[in-house]
Amino acid sequence: MTAGAIRVLPPEVAARIAAGEVVERPVSVVRELLDNAIDAGATRIQLAFDEGGIARIEVSDDGRGIPPGDVELAFERHATSKIASVDDLHRVHTLGFRGEALPSIAAAADVEILTRARGEPVGVFLALAEGRPVRRMARPAPEGTTITVRDLFARVPARRKFLGSPAAEARAITTLAAHYALAYPGIAFHVLNGGRRVLSTPGDDDIRHAFAAVYGADLARQVLDVAAGEGPVTVAGLAGPPSLHRGNRGGISIFVNGRWVQSRALLFAVTEAYQSQLPVGRFPVAALHLRLPDDEVDVNVHPAKAEVRFRDERLVARAIRLAVRAALEAAAPVAWRPVISVTPPAAERAGGQPPSPAPPADADAAAAPRVEPPPALRGPVPTQGVLALTRPVQPAPAPAQPAPHRDLLPLLRVVGQLNATYIVAEGPDGMYLVDQHAAHERVVYDRILARRAAAGPPAVQPLLEPVLVEVGAALAAVAEAAAADLAELGLVLEPFGDGALLLRQVPDGFRADDPVDAVRSVLDAIERDDRVPAGFGRAAATIACHSSVRAGMALSMEEMRRLVDDLAAAATPRTCPHGRPTLIHLGTEAIERQFGRR
Repeated sequence: MTAGAIRVLPPEVAARIAAGEVVERPVSVVRELLDNAIDAGATRIQLAFDEGGIARIEVSDDGRGIPPGDVELAFERHATSKIASVDDLHRVHTLGFRGEALPSIAAAADVEILTRARGEPVGVFLALAEGRPVRRMARPAPEGTTITVRDLFARVPARRKFLGSPAAEARAITTLAAHYALAYPGIAFHVLNGGRRVLSTPGDDDIRHAFAAVYGADLARQVLDVAAGEGPVTVAGLAGPPSLHRGNRGGISIFVNGRWVQSRALLFAVTEAYQSQLPVGRFPVAALHLRLPDDEVDVNVHPAKAEVRFRDERLVARAIRLAVRAALEAAAPVAWRPVISVTPPAAERAGGQPPSPAPPADADAAAAPRVEPPPALRGPVPTQGVLALTRPVQPAPAPAQPAPHRDLLPLLRVVGQLNATYIVAEGPDGMYLVDQHAAHERVVYDRILARRAAAGPPAVQPLLEPVLVEVGAALAAVAEAAAADLAELGLVLEPFGDGALLLRQVPDGFRADDPVDAVRSVLDAIERDDRVPAGFGRAAATIACHSSVRAGMALSMEEMRRLVDDLAAAATPRTCPHGRPTLIHLGTEAIERQFGRR
């Protein structure tokens, strides 16, 4: 290395590099300004932005304001009113604390601030360019602070060209504001995009009202209250019933001591609480507030303050899972309705599109062109099967126990069978097609769980002679790890040399045409199928799948009626344990449209 190769960067270059750690895009600016407004004790916050925040971002609050002598100091690097010593880092009670936000924003854009501290007769206006004050004057102003950021990254074109479109940046900003509105229902948030109001909350400290502002009043009436604790962790908020879901995890808001965080472990914990109750690839809607001691969480681990680290992450995840599950189990039964796909109205408005209600379940069917019967209807003659559907007598629940969350199916009249796979039934509002395998899988799975809860023995079928099953080393290891769960389900496997097992017992109703192949399929599913959390639940779902009536099996009318009755008694009749739908609905109106009656 030649002499002089190492040098100290000029202050303006260092400032822009540091700004890049905090200010990645317009939503980063908004997050820092909202944090400061909340920390200032604001009860009303207005956020206005133009062109996705690239042209202008303005945040006004009615908080404490900044004293006149501290206005310039607020834009000095490492200046903060949140911490004073190293010990304070372990007891952070505020959202903004790094001392980097305002100087980083000023290094990336032109900034104006108008603030009036409580008790001051007049406000102070300060304009900054390239991070330096260029003008200061006294101005009339209400108590609080208004910060305006203009032309973000105008002097850093390389950073600006990597930003998304204005519509995409606007959606990110509005989504962030929606999360903050759910985190702080006691603050009235008003968000304007290009002068058009896209979000407004009442600020009455009722999270359900804030939820209604974000997702709509109809969904807010359906969500369930969550309130529980696990050790030092308390969980409170709202969680949607299984009928409310969306295609990504964006509808799950988790707040740790008032801070919105993005934690894969916590998001997974919320989804896991809905085990087997959601369709594949769908995720719940929830807004959950976690409270735990300061020494149990480290909030100083991410430049943008989007992540936190827990002393015991498993304990926190368990608290969330149990709290949401308790809310689902305590919910009163509700009438079955077509599933509702949730899209935040605020995010839609931010992208320039007006909000639209979720389409009815038969909308796709109504709009679909008329087609010829599928070739499957002309398939081979199905085989006749025998389906055991006798329901065990269940003891009456104790009066003190809350009724589990249930979707009540309408009264269905079985009409027939389609392609030896689907049960055709008539309901009060149209036709229902029931997938006989998925429906029976749900019934068997629920029976397994009920039997386990009652500590009853499984119904089993011992084999006269053990069957040798060669599975290979990998699946043999899976069998060893899941041996206890499988034995509790009635499937007994014993090691028999390298990569081989002895099958001695199977559950009653287990697929008997090829038990060797069935065992391999069970072990493979336990290893690879992540639609159900690992452990007893996944093993039970797999056994239920292999103990259920299959597609292509002809059923008698009585068997179909009993299967539909058993499905109606399930807590979550709309999905199988793996999340596949058990039935679909074609409304009367859609059918009449196909026949030209409407």
